[in-house]
Amino acid sequence: MGRHHVRIYSEIEQCELVGLADPDESRAELADTFKTQYYVDHKRLLEKQPQLVTIAAPTTNHVELARDALDAGCHLLIEKPISAEVQPARDLVEYARQKERMIAVGHIERFNPAIVALKSLIDIGELGDVLTVHNLRVSPYHGRILDTGIVLDIGVHDVDLISMLMGGRGSSVFATGFQRIHSHEDHAVIQVAFADGRSGVVELSWNAPYRIRHILVSGARRYALCDLIDQRLVVYEEDAAANRLMPVPKPVAKGEPLRAELESVIECVEKGTPPVCKPDDSIYALEACLAALKSMKSGQAEKVGG
Repeated sequence: MGRHHVRIYSEIEQCELVGLADPDESRAELADTFKTQYYVDHKRLLEKQPQLVTIAAPTTNHVELARDALDAGCHLLIEKPISAEVQPARDLVEYARQKERMIAVGHIERFNPAIVALKSLIDIGELGDVLTVHNLRVSPYHGRILDTGIVLDIGVHDVDLISMLMGGRGSSVFATGFQRIHSHEDHAVIQVAFADGRSGVVELSWNAPYRIRHILVSGARRYALCDLIDQRLVVYEEDAAANRLMPVPKPVAKGEPLRAELESVIECVEKGTPPVCKPDDSIYALEACLAALKSMKSGQAEKVGG
């Protein structure tokens, strides 16, 4: 993700890309491509006192890098998940509060135009009360993520989206999964239970020969199907003449989710407003995914945050 952050920052008129840091010296070529300064040591970059820093690094390095950036007076955009563990994440959020700096977390799917359109339909009541949300996110393994499995790497996206679309947070999760081609789990099914009886289901896999990112929302009035890759949204409405439900396409203003996310975070820095995805939202998603991993071992439902 780091190279995409670099590309987009270089294109946004409201900001100046002052540099990138990476211990892999081959990244100097990336810096040259986007006409910015390259640093092997991230602390050398922080000496330039940038207002905003993106941390797109292995999850296990997030907290250490974030603290260094906060000490340099920077606001932060941390790629998801915020951390691999809950307490270090909470401590980091408190540290940022003391430093009076903002932390945004890169839950990029919140900025997917199809999700934005879907949330708008829910907010105006077109689907009725949301009863269930089913997420399917499968693809071949890309080979880039080594320090965590599929649940922490991409499951946090879907757990977060379920919470956002449901308008609340799950109380417990039950999960199953297996490890086939990765050093951690590479396939998982997670059921998120809500205290009011509603539920969300996530299926994740790095074993599929194709890429699918679909969300099916069952509402009290209508169903909606959201395609996050093609950025399409359809709502199934009753057709009395055909005596069946018919898919009705809904308008989606297509665009690049990461660009929308970075522009939103830059605006938050400029105006001093809170980010769309607050640290507490990301910590909840982390807690739910850690509970899912625990459930996969125990064979039982596990309390979120328990």
